[in-house]
Amino acid sequence: MPLSPTNATPAPTHDLAVCYRIYPRVSGKPIFGFTDKLALVQLNLKCFKAAIGGLKVKMWVILDNCPPAYDELVKVLFPQTDVELILLKGEGNEATFSRQIEVLTRQTDAELVYFAEDDYLYLPNSIERAVSFLRQHTEADFVTLYDHADNHTKYIHRVKGAEFFEDGYSWHTSNSTCLTFMARKQALLETAEVFHTYRRKNSDLGIWLALTKVRAVNPWSFIRSLGDGLFFAASHVLAWRHGWRQLLFGKRRTLWVATPSLATHMETSGLAPGVAWENIVKADTNG
Repeated sequence: MPLSPTNATPAPTHDLAVCYRIYPRVSGKPIFGFTDKLALVQLNLKCFKAAIGGLKVKMWVILDNCPPAYDELVKVLFPQTDVELILLKGEGNEATFSRQIEVLTRQTDAELVYFAEDDYLYLPNSIERAVSFLRQHTEADFVTLYDHADNHTKYIHRVKGAEFFEDGYSWHTSNSTCLTFMARKQALLETAEVFHTYRRKNSDLGIWLALTKVRAVNPWSFIRSLGDGLFFAASHVLAWRHGWRQLLFGKRRTLWVATPSLATHMETSGLAPGVAWENIVKADTNG
């Protein structure tokens, strides 16, 4: 019987590899009056666990300057999950995102990967739905579960693209999301350089505009976006400053999102429309 090559890549053993990053301070204005970050993270993790459904998941959890109560919380909520804790001493937002990229590109446990942050709320089985979508649609590179309110109100996001209707949801292409998303590992490997520009002060919108190439090459989009706020216009500039190689020579990447939203940022100004999120909060806090 022939021996396998010693340098062969191990076969994936999990459905999804997740790298979570958790920071113990409250930022912005969390929904429904949350002031205790540990309580907010507990709600986030409980919802995420329900969102996984029946998937086999490998998790890395980055605890950036977190007290011991946070790693205990992870252990209590995920006793049967393959989890590794990464304890840091306050590296900050940009550095921990780069850590996520490194973890998820180097791992060999799964072909699909997920970037998770500690201030999102998920519908039950929503992660499982996103995994199913990527498995069925090989043309998709990235998926976001978060149908941001900006997708419906800001000029830069109002773009008509491809669309599928599946199981009561409209899955359609989008030109941008935040830094919580799902990806094929291969697509992440090929675009990691662009994502790493976040550490050089690129914006999340600038990164996605470079990857999807939607609106970034349209001068009118820059002018029109000035009316929506400096961030949106400036992100056109940042996309070119940090991602010009991708814009000029790179492959156009596809990012997909479901409507109604499968998740929301737990920030008052960023609540995804069309879902009674307060009912999800009540169900989890009373459960």
